[in-house]
Amino acid sequence: MNNGANIKQFKLIKFINENCDDDHVISKISIVLRRDKVEAPYYMDTKIRLSSCIDMQDNGIIHAMNLLNHNRMHNLTEEKYNEIKSLIIDMFDNEDEEDQVKIFKDDKRLKIVLMSKNDDEFMNLFENYHELFDKIDNLID
Repeated sequence: MNNGANIKQFKLIKFINENCDDDHVISKISIVLRRDKVEAPYYMDTKIRLSSCIDMQDNGIIHAMNLLNHNRMHNLTEEKYNEIKSLIIDMFDNEDEEDQVKIFKDDKRLKIVLMSKNDDEFMNLFENYHELFDKIDNLID
């Protein structure tokens, strides 16, 4: 039964960020493309975690609260897999790794991890990588 409740995950986290009064929202987004599964040869797994630091003292978190812990698994067509993989390679391969972006790749797996520690960094992720986020969100009708 489909009740139209397919969530556009990146639109959701952007909405949460824009409507949250806390400037200390920490995000961790990981996107993994894999080709090592027999039953699903073109596979993508996205994981999104948002946490809020209630207060900080002497560079230590006093209290943190999980706002969102979301995981979505995709079985992709070969065409969509290659399209997303090419987009990731084009966006991230030529950049020097920075604190916000980590890239891991081997013959069968490509993984990127995007992290932000405050509101400005979070919005920077959306400005820089909205094309990738939109492409993944648009896999869901």
